[in-house]
Amino acid sequence: MSFYRSRRILDFDYSLNGQPIERVNQVKDLGFIYVPSLDFRPHIDSVAGKALRILGFIRRHFSNFDNPKCLSVLYNSHIRSLLEYGVVVWSLYTKSNTQRLDRVQNRFLSFAGHSLNVTHPPHDYSKIKDLFKFKSLSERCFIQSLIDGKIDAPRLLERLQSIRIPVNTRNKDFFYIRLGRSNFTKNAPLTRMMSIFNKN
Repeated sequence: MSFYRSRRILDFDYSLNGQPIERVNQVKDLGFIYVPSLDFRPHIDSVAGKALRILGFIRRHFSNFDNPKCLSVLYNSHIRSLLEYGVVVWSLYTKSNTQRLDRVQNRFLSFAGHSLNVTHPPHDYSKIKDLFKFKSLSERCFIQSLIDGKIDAPRLLERLQSIRIPVNTRNKDFFYIRLGRSNFTKNAPLTRMMSIFNKN
C-alpha cells in the first residue's frame, strides 16, 4: 500500500526475492483500518457498525434492566470502549464522522430512556445524558487527562504547543495554536484537541 496526500500517485510494483508483492487498497493493523489516502472513514464506518451490532445484542438481552448503573457499565465496557479505541490516532475532525459515532450513543440513550421510563421529547436525549453523565465524543478531553497526569505519555506532553500566558481579558484561550497552512495540519490530532480544549 502506498500512502499519499496528492492526487498524483506514485504507483510502483514492489517485489521480494523476485516475487511481486500484492498491492492492496485497505489493510487492518492493530485494530485500525488504513487506506492509501489516510482517510479514516472506512474505519469509523466499521467501528460504528460493530458498535450498533453490540447495542442490538444488549437491547435484545437486557431490556429488563432498570438500574442506571448497570446500563452504564454495559455501555462503557462494550460500546464506549469500542468507539473510543485509538481515537487519538483517527481523530474525529469532520462533522459527519462525529455525528456517525454520536448516533450510536444516542441510540443507546433512547434504549436506556425506554428501560428506565424516562420521558423526553423526541430525539432530545439531554435529560437521559445528564442522568448517565455522558458527553459526546468530541467533548471528552484527552488533553485534560494528559495535563493532569492521568495519562502517562511524557513525549505527547512535550508536543503540546505553548500554554498561553494571559496578557489581556479578550483572549482566554488556554493554548496558543500556530496557524496551519492546510487542513491536514489544522486537523492533526493534538492540534485539533487543543482547539477543542480552547473552546470548552
